[in-house]
Amino acid sequence: MTIRVAFVGAGQMARNHLRALRHATVPATVVGIHDPVRPHADEFAALAGAPAFASLRNLLDQARPDVVHVCTPPASHVDAACAALDAGAHVYVEKPFAPTLVEATRLLDLAHARGRLVCAGHQMLHDPAFRALGARAGDLGDLVQVDSHFAFRPPAAWMARAGDRAHTQQLLDILPHPLYQLVAILEQFGTPGAAVQLEWAHGSPTDMQAILRAGDLIGRLSVTLRGRPIASTVTAVGTRGSLSCDLVRTIVVGSANPGTAALEKVLNPLIEGTQLITRTARSVARRLYGGVNYPGLAELIDAFYTSIAQGLASPTPDRHLLRVSALFETLAAHIQETAPAASGTTGSPQAVTVAGTAAAAAARAPAATTLGSAPSSPLVAVTGARGFLGAQIAGALARVRGVGRGANPDDPHVAEWVIADLSRGISADAFVGADVVVHAAAETAGDFEAHQRNTIDATRHLLGAMDKAGASRLILVSSLSVIRPPRTAWERQDERTPRAGEPDRLGAYTWGKTVQEELVEREAPSYGIAVRIVRPGALFDRNDPCLPGLMGRHLFGRWYLGLGRPTLPIAVCDVARCASVIAWCATHFDEAPPLVNLFDPEVKTRGAFVEMLRAGCWRGRIVWVPISTMAVAIVAARSVQSLLVGRWPSRFAAWSILKPRRYDGRLAAQVLASCR
Repeated sequence: MTIRVAFVGAGQMARNHLRALRHATVPATVVGIHDPVRPHADEFAALAGAPAFASLRNLLDQARPDVVHVCTPPASHVDAACAALDAGAHVYVEKPFAPTLVEATRLLDLAHARGRLVCAGHQMLHDPAFRALGARAGDLGDLVQVDSHFAFRPPAAWMARAGDRAHTQQLLDILPHPLYQLVAILEQFGTPGAAVQLEWAHGSPTDMQAILRAGDLIGRLSVTLRGRPIASTVTAVGTRGSLSCDLVRTIVVGSANPGTAALEKVLNPLIEGTQLITRTARSVARRLYGGVNYPGLAELIDAFYTSIAQGLASPTPDRHLLRVSALFETLAAHIQETAPAASGTTGSPQAVTVAGTAAAAAARAPAATTLGSAPSSPLVAVTGARGFLGAQIAGALARVRGVGRGANPDDPHVAEWVIADLSRGISADAFVGADVVVHAAAETAGDFEAHQRNTIDATRHLLGAMDKAGASRLILVSSLSVIRPPRTAWERQDERTPRAGEPDRLGAYTWGKTVQEELVEREAPSYGIAVRIVRPGALFDRNDPCLPGLMGRHLFGRWYLGLGRPTLPIAVCDVARCASVIAWCATHFDEAPPLVNLFDPEVKTRGAFVEMLRAGCWRGRIVWVPISTMAVAIVAARSVQSLLVGRWPSRFAAWSILKPRRYDGRLAAQVLASCR
């Protein structure tokens, strides 16, 4: 039997599912994709080797899948799953399974009526370490308590500056994982026949603490966006010992003995320390060799497909799903009660539109004056307005329209958000009425393909949309890295120094920014667009100081790895000062220079930069390593990694990237003075 698989939703989680399918023991083939954003669907369809369908109904009617994976945003999980069940397909629903007990019951009742199976995305229950904990917990005697702790750092940089609404949404998104893990252990080891009950809960937009009980067994839930370090652990404590499952490393640690004998008191910490070191090392080696994945996902999908093929029950029982849904609904209410802004009862009024919608132009007129700015203030459209630099730029301007893949409704400086993915194209509506466009969105990580898509293609789409909208002023945020490497140790580079001739050798980021600059200089004049280019040096935040990447890396605790020596030059710029310069260029466009290499000319050396940080709140300690040594190590590591996966190492000029540069800061000083 070959299972016909369809995907509803074509985001990153769907891609993880697609990779997991390759490990299924039951043969499966992808027969269709649907995503309401057609470019997303087309891209994922090409990756899966299957057709994309314009609607969910067309997908179900024409592809006739046996299984539908629902990987859409949470609000549409239940409706998409019910449509698939009605069409006769089994469904795999990503977490959260359902926002309320009523909807979970509706979905499961429909599955029973149609004779189909439902599986929820509770993949951590099939993580090898979690299963090992469940298998060994019986050796701990009578379990007394179970702790499920989840400390998460949101991946998006803008979340560090987000408000209650964004934090609440993020917390609700991650809450199901530690919750269903705790419920599963309570179900397995709680007092037989006892219900899993919520005894106490306290929630906020960033934290959730709760106590659950299954008879005599107590479960403690701790979920936080603020707590550090990052962790996902489940610890079972019994009358004869304890075991801890670390789901970040996929390991189990613990000696599982009472620890009351004298020798146990001495040896247990040594045993557990040895386990932590050796098992973590093996886990890291597995991740490096096999790549970052979602432990337990492939195992859960395989178990689900096996159940379908053999007519067995779902690997996520209905009773478990209903319990988790009921508890999730109650805990979500506790969180939302403490964050009134999350429900829209407080906060600044803002318009959030999708570029290209019919109502976009109408929505913008009132939104542009929401902040009470002077009518003479120019309307500035800022791409990447949620980002590290983009948010600061928005804060330095009077009238801002934010353009990006998502909105930050808690940002009081952005009057209106336009949701669009520049890499896939954007409607001219996004820039209608804008006096100036600040293009601050760009790829900062990823490979050459990612930079081609999110830096170069995005800029090409932006220029075309500006032309159609009649927007004729552009400020491009570039990077000092585009300048060719210095030919001598004493060369002083300035705005006349040409760009790098072979930027691909300097890494994907420098390549993308270099080609982006070339594209703008070549094509903007043909659209009648005037351009100002700002090339910031290494950005840092005085309120959250850290070493820039070209200067060093955080190692452990207070310790940092510094490249070079304290007397070597470094070009840095405080992100707030950089934003003020860009805002000044937007409001004084005609006075702004066509190109400026922007950095703080008063901070000349790495040592001076460190002293400036220490004058504030930074207390780091630095171990300085010669740049030549680090360059050799980087090239060697890249070569080994490439050879391990069967690829020939690509050319990479590590020394040219890391070597110190000296810049002429006269123009930068003039522009900074003008901003003051």
